[in-house]
Amino acid sequence: MTKPRPGGQKGGAPHRGKPSEPAENPRLSPADWQRLRALRDRFLSGARGEYWTPRDLELYDATFAQRIGWKWDAVLETLDRAGWRPKSPRLLDWGCGSGIAGRAVADWTGIREAFVFDRSAAAMTFAGARLRARGLSVATVRPDEIPADTLLLISHVAGELSDEDLLRLARGAAGAAEVLWVEPGSRDISRRLTLAHDELQKQGHHPVAPCTHDRPCPMNSCERDWCHFFAPAPPEIFQSAFWREFSTRLEIDLRALPFSFLATSRHPVRWPAAAERVIGRARAMKAHCELLCCGAGGLVTRDLQKRDAPALFRAFTREEKDGAFVWKPNPSRPERVLEGTEVRLAGSADDGTSAA
Repeated sequence: MTKPRPGGQKGGAPHRGKPSEPAENPRLSPADWQRLRALRDRFLSGARGEYWTPRDLELYDATFAQRIGWKWDAVLETLDRAGWRPKSPRLLDWGCGSGIAGRAVADWTGIREAFVFDRSAAAMTFAGARLRARGLSVATVRPDEIPADTLLLISHVAGELSDEDLLRLARGAAGAAEVLWVEPGSRDISRRLTLAHDELQKQGHHPVAPCTHDRPCPMNSCERDWCHFFAPAPPEIFQSAFWREFSTRLEIDLRALPFSFLATSRHPVRWPAAAERVIGRARAMKAHCELLCCGAGGLVTRDLQKRDAPALFRAFTREEKDGAFVWKPNPSRPERVLEGTEVRLAGSADDGTSAA
């Protein structure tokens, strides 16, 4: 495991080890950097079709995939804090790319049996080899094939799918026992993930996170906000010459890792009735902060005064604290909260922990 992330409460322990798993400091040629830029431009344009070569996959796995892996680390840490672990004995990494999601989740769960699918045969070969190196048995599947009792992983595919294909994927995903779905945190992609969320619920899945309720997503009627969160990058990369060069050459801010995600299950789960998820980052002012929260009652902006809960105020404004909370409201002004307790799924080992 890497060192705990800065900020303590936000960070927790990542699951995948070193910041750059394939190589501590990859040696890249000018042609390699040019190819990385071409891949990035292709991702941003949403282009489809076969584009992987074996060298592309090596380059991608050492760079862009690591950033996706940091988002998966944040999701898995969120699920740890919720007190949830999947029950499935096998996983399927759908649209696997280089297989970073499958490796992160295999390390987290201890699952030893995996399936992979990607439209690229080269990607399935690469991802399968990396999983086998970890001691997993690996097989490939067809795009519409979801083996029974499977934890389905979907990562960064929404931007490549039409609305019709996205809904078709969500309907197929409902055949899995559990689903973990991670996407970029942009407004457009997050709203598309909301469509998948609603379809999974229609097909009998129960939200695990980020939702703390099983009602229709209130973001559907919200024009200004969207459901997204921020993953911290491992602190080591900010002392890394390789990652500085990556940031400079590709014009990527290493600090900015917004993501959106879904965790759902065929097995019902239950959050405390008053639990609300803090969305995005706190909006900090001098003596108070505003928190966009989502719960069974819909979206609400909570106001936290620094004088009422200085430790919690500091956690939100300086350490980028997130999570699901039950609030102690101000009796005269319900939208103003006096304190908050971070909570877990009901029935987990610890249903609530003090957030301050």
